[in-house]
Amino acid sequence: MKHPRILFKTLSLAITAALCGNAIAQDANLTFEEVLVTAEKRSESLQDLSQAVTALGGEELDNRQIASFVDLSAIAPGVNVAKNEGFKTVITIRGVGNEANQNAIANPSVSYHLDGIYVASPFALQTDFLDLERVEVLRGPQGTLFGQNSTGGAINIVTTAPSLDSSFGKADLSLGDYGLVKARAAYNLPLSDTVAMRASFISNKRDGFTENLTLGQDLDDANSLSARIRVLYEPSDDFRANFTAQYYDEDRNGAAQKGLLDTAPDPRELRQNSPAEHKLTSELYSAVLEWDFESFTLKSLTSYQNDSILVRRDNDRHDLAYLPTYLLPSQFDPETNKQPTITQEVNLVSVDPLFGKLDWVAGLFYLDTEVEISILERLDFGDPGFAPFTRQDVLDDPDCCDKGFISDSKPERDSVSLYGQGTWHFNDEWRTVFGLRYTDDEVYSEVTNFYGAYGTDIIEMGSEKVTGRLVVEHDFNDSTMAYGSYTRGFKPGGSNLTYGRESVVAPVVVLPTFEEEIVDAYEIGLKTDLADGRVRLNAAAFYYNYEGLQYQATDPEVFQGGVGNIPESEILGAELELLAFLSESLVLDMRLSWLDTEITGDHQALDNVKSEAATNALLASCGFNLFCDDIQQSRALQIQNVKGNELAKTPDLTANVALNWNTDIPWGELNSSLQYTYRGGFKHRIFNNDVTDIVPSYQIIDLIVGLNPEGADWRVELIGKNLTDKAGINARFTDVFGVGATGDELIGPRQLMARFSMDF
Repeated sequence: MKHPRILFKTLSLAITAALCGNAIAQDANLTFEEVLVTAEKRSESLQDLSQAVTALGGEELDNRQIASFVDLSAIAPGVNVAKNEGFKTVITIRGVGNEANQNAIANPSVSYHLDGIYVASPFALQTDFLDLERVEVLRGPQGTLFGQNSTGGAINIVTTAPSLDSSFGKADLSLGDYGLVKARAAYNLPLSDTVAMRASFISNKRDGFTENLTLGQDLDDANSLSARIRVLYEPSDDFRANFTAQYYDEDRNGAAQKGLLDTAPDPRELRQNSPAEHKLTSELYSAVLEWDFESFTLKSLTSYQNDSILVRRDNDRHDLAYLPTYLLPSQFDPETNKQPTITQEVNLVSVDPLFGKLDWVAGLFYLDTEVEISILERLDFGDPGFAPFTRQDVLDDPDCCDKGFISDSKPERDSVSLYGQGTWHFNDEWRTVFGLRYTDDEVYSEVTNFYGAYGTDIIEMGSEKVTGRLVVEHDFNDSTMAYGSYTRGFKPGGSNLTYGRESVVAPVVVLPTFEEEIVDAYEIGLKTDLADGRVRLNAAAFYYNYEGLQYQATDPEVFQGGVGNIPESEILGAELELLAFLSESLVLDMRLSWLDTEITGDHQALDNVKSEAATNALLASCGFNLFCDDIQQSRALQIQNVKGNELAKTPDLTANVALNWNTDIPWGELNSSLQYTYRGGFKHRIFNNDVTDIVPSYQIIDLIVGLNPEGADWRVELIGKNLTDKAGINARFTDVFGVGATGDELIGPRQLMARFSMDF
């Protein structure tokens, strides 16, 4: 394990500054307001929660230019957000993420909730943030209240609720380079004394950041529309209902995934000879009903969700005419994925403590999700272009033509959970939090590969698990609380689209099913307001014992890859959030995270970068027969023990430091925010391959300056993102299905824009 010298030195400096807070600011009115969150399904002060939570309000989201999930990377300590394959958003919290994202039934490890509704499809993470009240990032396993698929943590999105009070609205228009035109609007309308509606939308269009020199196609472009209608019905003081309809549509060229061997010298240019296309629609309809009784509140949360995506891309990520080495040409033409989902949750939340001592929450959760996946890969074995073939061609001869991986599968998941959590108040200073969750999860899959040339596989499996949480809390005074916790998190297993079969020339690495993963997390934390409320310091240290980590695996048999499990891993880390008034008009906001990870158990795995290199080396001598025994044997020789390697997507250090300055000027108020973000380097896969897996660090500087004229209902802001124009790597991705090519997706370049806002 690495020694966290940098972070602990920073912690010491921060605590010293906090304890000397009287020297920071002398104005007794400079205090940080109470932040209310619903991280434990009831409204509570952020400083009273015995877990690490970052809460960002709507205004702060705008000031920090956080417009989507990707922008949360490094803003919340320990959070890394990457856009894999150009159309998947992978969130990792404290080293726990989704290393099996090429399997649609393998759930992410960070759960996403919109106004309390669990959002099942990972494609919904592509949508824009629309008319939000706040974002809550819960770090660490959520083994009780949010349960499965929350081994890393949870992100709660809270939208702005309708109001019965009056009609009002807001709108803004952003214009910038790269042809940016982004319009946002929201309007609140009371329809009667008991019914109100709030409607909001975003239209976002922008030219691409990257050019494909071969085809002249812009990539990393934007063309999306988001809309939401939320209706409040409140006929009495003890009942309210919220109905939501949300729609997102995106139609663009797609993401730039620049191959590691691409010879274009400019990082914002690439050469690929297959066009890219990206289409996504995401729909969510929900009903949240609440009844207030004397001793508890009853809430019912019902939703129907449907996401559909189509992607075409150059799967080898190169124009091979410019490459000095051999690489098998490949394109996905297309990959489609549809995911309808139904969720139902019922929970009870106490109003007054039972026996004057016990606050409690109990609930039931049900999930029914189906996925329809279709993948069509075309290969080029040396004849001009990608020669066409038909379904019948493959059925007549499975070894025919320019086909690559072809799959149609329909995995389904049904899950039921029961949970309960209580907080027992021993006295005014000591409390304990305890909770359990029981989950019964079942997966059923129909898998048809190569148009059924090898038949249809039916795979079923189930998981039952009890997880939970135990915490001890102690209040040192009214503004300082410390806690120690143990939490068990669980993510169920599932079925693979493809898997290895018995062979005399190579061992089987990928099995028909993969197992559950379990995280046992130990955490200590401190939350305190110092210097008469002018300094807020939240810190946490944690240790995770990680069993069965699900990752994307490859089998020696060509075209066979799926999800495997790493037996044992460990994660050690610490985090700091510091807010301080440096003066009456200047506020420091600092968020730091340090991580150290290691695979501690023996595990034999096949790096598909090495296996594809072995395939390419023998392809010609095998007469371009991918199933040649020599190829299978050569691939099997690349199997390695990954014990001692780092986990994927776990930067050792991330930092976000912002200075917020507000001051009065003769004609109004000037607001500005200068923000520095550092994301440390990491290994992009558990193989830690020196050629493909080392992703370097990056640092960016953002600035926003806003003017609020006195007495006016409008505002103008000048915004600069990535002012030093760094070409940092947001994500690196290596395909398991296909030819094993690796490509980079970059953060956005320097962008200058102006935003005009008004209230009405």
